[in-house]
Amino acid sequence: HEELYWFWGKRVINLRGIANNAIQGINPNIPIKLITGKWAIDPIDLIQKPIYTEAIVSGNVQSLSSDDLRQIESMNLEGTLRAVYLYGNVSGVVRVSEQATSVLKFTADVGGDVQEWTWNVFKVAEAWTGWCKVFVVLQNESA
Repeated sequence: HEELYWFWGKRVINLRGIANNAIQGINPNIPIKLITGKWAIDPIDLIQKPIYTEAIVSGNVQSLSSDDLRQIESMNLEGTLRAVYLYGNVSGVVRVSEQATSVLKFTADVGGDVQEWTWNVFKVAEAWTGWCKVFVVLQNESA
């Protein structure tokens, strides 16, 4: 990802790219399976069902900061939470466009158990041109 790019006819600095390059030696990007869904009505039985698409993206997984925790403290969430920086845009539930929540699958160490886990996107913390930061919660099932 380039450090400079064009945005609305102006040349801007890709701060996410600069920060991401700086931390690669400590916390490298990992491949993440992004699963997005949209609701559709099955024409045969007229039941609303999700239609999923999958893509492999590159992301950086981090613990939640104290500012992140303050941002979600009133949501009554329990479990294992992470912040994930991704190139591209990801969303949670968008009822107007009938979009289901996004799910991420990636290998992580959860309580000493390293395997591929399923994580649900419950909040988009930041959405910018070309990248986003989402908060995810670990699901009960593993991959």
